[in-house]
Order: sequence, then structure tokens, then C-alpha cells
Amino acid sequence: MILPLYIDFLDWAASLVIDFPTENIPVLYNENDWKDYGNQLVLCDSFYDAGAPGTDSYDDRQKWAMDVYFAMMNST
Repeated sequence: MILPLYIDFLDWAASLVIDFPTENIPVLYNENDWKDYGNQLVLCDSFYDAGAPGTDSYDDRQKWAMDVYFAMMNST
């Protein structure tokens, strides 16, 4: 999983499709839809099992993505 720093948010989201090929990772087409995307992403088995956070308590997509990253890294 790519650290979501120094990378375009859409590219980071797209990389998850490659990094988790057995999951039904949603595709993010518009950065403005990051909250809906994030709430769908965390329902995927690996993310759910790792306790990846939903987006409801976040105003910043970068902070949310970092918390998702750390949740996934702590689950391995």
C-alpha cells in the first residue's frame, strides 16, 4: 500500500485497486466525492477488518487517507 503523501489523491485511490486485487475496491473518479468513496472503501473486507475509519469525522481527505494507511499497516 502506497503512503498517501506526495501523490495525487486520485492516483493513491487507484493504487488500492492494484494493491488489493481480491477486494471490490471502488473507483474514485472525482476528488470531491472522496467522502462517499471512503465510506465505500472501508466496507471492503480487509479495510473493515483492520478498523479503517469512515470519513464522517474528517474534513481533510489527506488526514483520512493517512489514518486508513496506518490502520492497514497496523493490521499486518
